[in-house]
Amino acid sequence: MTRIVKKLLPLLLLACLGTLAASPLSEEFEQRVRATKSAEEGLVVINEYAQKMTDLEDLRILQNYWMRADKGASQQHFADLHDQQPDSPVYHYLWLRGSESLLQQLRGGRQLTSRFPDFYWGYRLFSSTYSQALLDDDAPADLQQDVRDNLAGDLKLLKKGLKSFGDDSYLLLALYHLHNTKEDYKEAEKALLRLRDPQAIEMNFQIVLDFITKTKRSRAFEALYPQLLSLAISEGKVKSADSLYIYQQNYLYALSLTEEWGRMHAYLDRWPQLKEDDDTLPLRVDMHLGLGQLDTALNLLEGAMARDVLDVKEVEKDSKYEVLKSQPRYQEVMDNALRNWEQGREKRRQLALQSKISKPAPLWELPQADSTMVRLENQRGKIVVLDFWATWCKPCLKTMPLLDAWLKENAAPDLAVFSINTWQSPSDLPQVLEYVRESGYSMTLLLGNSELPKAYGFTGIPYICVIDKQGNIAYEQSGYRPDLPELLDFWLEDLRR
Repeated sequence: MTRIVKKLLPLLLLACLGTLAASPLSEEFEQRVRATKSAEEGLVVINEYAQKMTDLEDLRILQNYWMRADKGASQQHFADLHDQQPDSPVYHYLWLRGSESLLQQLRGGRQLTSRFPDFYWGYRLFSSTYSQALLDDDAPADLQQDVRDNLAGDLKLLKKGLKSFGDDSYLLLALYHLHNTKEDYKEAEKALLRLRDPQAIEMNFQIVLDFITKTKRSRAFEALYPQLLSLAISEGKVKSADSLYIYQQNYLYALSLTEEWGRMHAYLDRWPQLKEDDDTLPLRVDMHLGLGQLDTALNLLEGAMARDVLDVKEVEKDSKYEVLKSQPRYQEVMDNALRNWEQGREKRRQLALQSKISKPAPLWELPQADSTMVRLENQRGKIVVLDFWATWCKPCLKTMPLLDAWLKENAAPDLAVFSINTWQSPSDLPQVLEYVRESGYSMTLLLGNSELPKAYGFTGIPYICVIDKQGNIAYEQSGYRPDLPELLDFWLEDLRR
């Protein structure tokens, strides 16, 4: 995304796994398990509360922790409960939920909704698993075949669930993915337009952006984004006075995704003050490129690079600007921009260091993929870079290669870099590990928990913070920035003084 969305990072990137209605018993459990100092101590607490808990929401919380601490024991416990009480939809659901096989969850979800048609969690399990299956391009062949073989029946199941449970977001999103897979974009759009839960819209807004980009249909943005903005206002993340400006910026961004250049031009004519705004410069360049007005596009591009709205290094790499090479002034514009960029390094360094803070970094103890525990306290004396990310977060996946390349050039004994997986459920762990393994990243992977975002005070990812050798957060950055490697260079140099 261009820099216009920086004001909206909390809106577009915030995600949560869905808050559970914690009872006093589960609150007590979470307090005790978080206070433990090792996995072994945590398992003692988990086993104690496994004998006490009977409420579904409590058991879901327990299962989340248990899957992280000892997946095999958790699976066996709920399998035993299901065997002992095969007519219990609760234990049937929890047993399926703990399965590592999406195919088993998908087939089990169908069976669960058939046996217990009034049990919401059966539909919830099926719809969330169905969405995962359709989103995974590398899903096993048998899972893909199962989906293809059951399209008609699954469509009926989802519609049945929506009749029983209203406009449930999980069911609507699964319905959207089904129609999207069939390339029935009219019906897919209808499913998106039925979303009413602002939290669900917020968590899945990247899906909306992907859909309008692919189909060139902006209606879903126009219908859903105001709900997202209203939520941000109600939560105090956006001031009402700023909401029109934020909407205008992001509406222009949506029109650029759908390549509706005529509509964008008309909108800018309606709101001429937006033409004077540096934040809209990249989108105006795109618009004139789309309209074939290359001379105007080059003039605006020149201004955007001069004002540091667009990074000349990124412009050089971006193929969409190649059409401008036919313009007589193109090489002159780029040469001037490169010269200014090189001369501006000291100014950029000073700006980067102006954001320096000093606040104690919250301590944590987190597991690696092999369950080896890492403690922040043990990193004292090193500069520590923390990158909070998730596999569903596209800006995170754009950030990680930058961080990896930077680390490979700057690896040193006094530097530790951790990529902390955030806001993903234990069932996502195989996907997380596979992504990291295939990418070959040099950062140390840690598995985060729900308390870290609160402790560090971030609401969107990627969130990166740099901790000095005394254990204080010195610098932090939210959202994707293509100039991250240079920022890290500046920060590292400063903290080594």
